[in-house]
Amino acid sequence: MFSPAGWQSMKSKTLIILGAGFLSVTFFAGRAFAQSHGGSSDLMGGMVLLVFQLAVMIFAARLGGSLFEKFNQPQVLGELVIGIIIGPFLLGAVPLPGFPQGLFPLREGFPLSPELYGFATVASIVLLFLIGLETNIEKFFAFSGAGTAVGIGGALVSFVLGAGAASLCSTLIFGKKMGFADPGPLFLGVVSAATSAGITARLLSEKRKVDSPEGATIIMAAIIDDVITIVLLALVLGHIKSGRFEWMSSTFLAIKALGIWLLFTVLGLVFSRQLSTLLKKAGDRNIIALMSFALALFLAGVFEKSGLAMIVGAYVVGFSLSGADISFVLRRNLAILYRFFVPLFFCAMGMLVNIKIMASTPVLIFGLVYLVSAFLGKLAGCGLPALLMGFNLRGAARIGVGMVPRGEVALLMAGIGLALGIIPSPAFAVAVIMTLTNTILPSIWFNRMIESPGEVMRKYPESRSRQAQIVYAMPNPDTAELVMNKVLSAFYQEGFYVQRWGEAKFYQIRKDKTFISLLYSPQELIFDCQEKDAAFVHTLFYEVLAEMERIMKNLQGLADPAKIGRKIFVPSDAAAPARVRISQIIRPAAVKVDLQGNTKMEIIEELLDLLVSSGQLKPEVRPAALRDLLEREDYMSTGMQNGIALPHAKSTAADRLICAFGLKKDGVDFNSLDGKAAEIFLITLSPKESQEPYLQFMAEMSQFLRPAENRQRLLASRNDADLYQALL
Repeated sequence: MFSPAGWQSMKSKTLIILGAGFLSVTFFAGRAFAQSHGGSSDLMGGMVLLVFQLAVMIFAARLGGSLFEKFNQPQVLGELVIGIIIGPFLLGAVPLPGFPQGLFPLREGFPLSPELYGFATVASIVLLFLIGLETNIEKFFAFSGAGTAVGIGGALVSFVLGAGAASLCSTLIFGKKMGFADPGPLFLGVVSAATSAGITARLLSEKRKVDSPEGATIIMAAIIDDVITIVLLALVLGHIKSGRFEWMSSTFLAIKALGIWLLFTVLGLVFSRQLSTLLKKAGDRNIIALMSFALALFLAGVFEKSGLAMIVGAYVVGFSLSGADISFVLRRNLAILYRFFVPLFFCAMGMLVNIKIMASTPVLIFGLVYLVSAFLGKLAGCGLPALLMGFNLRGAARIGVGMVPRGEVALLMAGIGLALGIIPSPAFAVAVIMTLTNTILPSIWFNRMIESPGEVMRKYPESRSRQAQIVYAMPNPDTAELVMNKVLSAFYQEGFYVQRWGEAKFYQIRKDKTFISLLYSPQELIFDCQEKDAAFVHTLFYEVLAEMERIMKNLQGLADPAKIGRKIFVPSDAAAPARVRISQIIRPAAVKVDLQGNTKMEIIEELLDLLVSSGQLKPEVRPAALRDLLEREDYMSTGMQNGIALPHAKSTAADRLICAFGLKKDGVDFNSLDGKAAEIFLITLSPKESQEPYLQFMAEMSQFLRPAENRQRLLASRNDADLYQALL
């Protein structure tokens, strides 16, 4: 049997052997490519080159990520480093048979071909779209104020320190002394202000920390930073072009950028449920995921055309859908895109780095000063506002370090300056030194910081929703496994999406705005939900126990069903908003104020007659409905407490959720949990194979019937019309 260390060693050796074998195949395939295409640079030749590049990058990125993972470092750093090694400034420029300029040749001085750059762009959209899907909306807004302050502080402080450092060391790079407001220092200040949330977001995602206080703050701050950096870039370019600041046009640009971002974010949140419903009409979950990604691509293009970054548009779509019940489906079905594109993205980002030009002494000196100023700019500019917004030193340090990486944003901005002649090649090399150092080292530091335990805030903001934890003890592991599977099946039948996370049996269960988590262990099942959903969880679990008691008599000692049933009517201060409108379910013709039956059987039959007379149940299927109701009563009574009875069943007689409501003011013995006579009756039938939310409806009715004043108002009704109005 292999030990974990032995397995890791064997896995690394296997990857190295595969990599060497793949390079050999590439060598011979390159010769065949040269013979068949004669080294031509036509369209087909470019596509064949792209195919080879992607293949090498996939193997190389996986190799680099695995090697770094072996030394307990983030995979993303291995992907960056391997990108530098195989890029056009090192091994990528080595001539190969069929590739006289190397497998990754420079094209007009740019490290990536247009085709490969296109793949990297799509990869960045995939990354930020999935990061958006992982965002917890409630925590995002809870820390939006902190994120805004952190984003503004980090961008402005880094801009000032970066431009100041460039002015201080200008003779080393520009060959003459320059002031703070000269084009070169100003542009390097903009480069220093940039933040790339891609690497930090990847680390947060790998550690399940995207919706943590520091994670939510960093994501929000990165978006604000992006908007501010774009505005600063426009101001600086306008100043360079005209020799003065164009305040009017720059102000308009800033308002436009902020307005577009806020507009689409608000629209996405307001119409997220409708958007989710529209996507679900596709039926197939793979198609749902594909259409959502197409929407992310579309909005990314809209944002780019509007002067904002594509990744912000992709994040907005993911963020909008993060509160929908299909978010789990999207994340699971798009996981293969993540595994393919995202390593390519960081590998391509490493290819942008030219380490040869960094060898000169002036560049190294200026680079050291510039990277220190850039690091301190983010650490202080983001950390101090975080301290003021309620984070402690640990939390503020995590946010400051998490905002340090510049990544592809700074490199691309530096490339713009180089292309426009604003900064010379040595200054671009300085930007590369700053970007590379302030990406790799802080990422290693940040990865260790988020693994350490401890509070990150002095005081947590109050949640907008009260949470409840429901624990059911299990007598033995076999029973626990059976119950958990039955519970998950019941949630699925109610139309919920169920997603398992990791190796541990932790499940996230979602439908519309209802969010429930389930943690399984052989000793207990632990549900976490909002307090307003506790009655539904108790109702569902009660029904699971009832069904299992009917099927397996040896599970009678699992729990006290009567006790769980009483919890449905436990008083709570939390108001439960109606998820199922009573007026849409209960018809006026299905309400009766004076039921005549004197036994449980007579009451059930009279309520069934109401379903028939109101047109909800066909007369010919009434016997089947009665049989299913009585079978349900045989293995556990539906007489609850406080004079309430809820006879119900799933039946082939019903083609939709149907119900009837009646009163027997004298009371009838219904074998209730509290031994009292039942006066209030709600009968419910639901299709067996449908995802009709009948348990949710029953939970809503139990919440309505819980207060004594509501029951008294119903019992005081003088006729059927009064009773129906009291129900509404």
